Amino acid sequence: MSTGRGAELPGAVGRLRDEAAGVRLPLDLPDADEARRTRRELVAQLDDYVLPRLRHPGAPLLAVVGGSTGAGRSTLVNSLVGRDVSPAGVLRPTTRVPVLVCRAVDRRWFSGTRVLPGLRRVAGGPADGGPAVVLRVDDRVPQGLAVLDVPDVDSVDGANRELAVRLLGAADVWVFVTTAARYADAVPWRLLHVARERTAELAIVLSRVPEEAVDEVRPHYEALLARAGLGGTPLFTLPETPLVRGMLTRHQIAPVRNWLYGRATDPDVRDAAVRRTLGGTLAGLPARAGAVTQAAARQHEAAGAL
Repeated sequence: MSTGRGAELPGAVGRLRDEAAGVRLPLDLPDADEARRTRRELVAQLDDYVLPRLRHPGAPLLAVVGGSTGAGRSTLVNSLVGRDVSPAGVLRPTTRVPVLVCRAVDRRWFSGTRVLPGLRRVAGGPADGGPAVVLRVDDRVPQGLAVLDVPDVDSVDGANRELAVRLLGAADVWVFVTTAARYADAVPWRLLHVARERTAELAIVLSRVPEEAVDEVRPHYEALLARAGLGGTPLFTLPETPLVRGMLTRHQIAPVRNWLYGRATDPDVRDAAVRRTLGGTLAGLPARAGAVTQAAARQHEAAGAL
């Protein structure tokens, strides 16, 4: 990206970001709410993911663990790392503040505003004063990878839902967690369709599957994924089983860990993941920006008719 059109891309995307951020949609037209959401999500993803990745292509991967209420995302993250780094429990929502864990040598990439510039960095506990992310360091995470546990995508708290969607948009790698009881719910499927449209590097974890239901639930979910254009997506099944000190066993978590950590430890796999997610996101920018432009034109036309 040092010569030719590649060198011009960060500047062009930066100009697109500024133009989108400057669009105002003050009139309550029928499509205004959707247009405002599209504009907001577009600007956030350019800030949180596209521009940072274009400017620092060799920076560590950000893997975002998202999914349904009660799917066990925090338990999954804790099990991946091997210790409690993200609160897990029966109260909902458990994850109110996103938790990012990375190796000590990689902390510098995430402690400033290179990525997620709209979120304050905090050491832990409740965050007062606006959106924030808790930073944790653990050298059991491989170099070149950060794992981010985010709020429920279907949270009863609207701010949590919006933050979860925003943080998934910042991911190089999506790890999407659902359960045997909720894999057909509408909200998670909407986000999986987004992942497909953006060709995101994606794995799905189907958790809390009763042993007697595995042979029925997994094939049905695979059929639904294939019908949605997501056939072949890595799918990991975790059983409904008692936890050991609040975590899955090393044997149970090994397939997910091997897949995720392999994104960072194998240079070819890592580069392919970046190309896949970044390329798909860039390819979708014209349509998303065009939708905002068209909405602004309709607002201008309506204002002129007043």
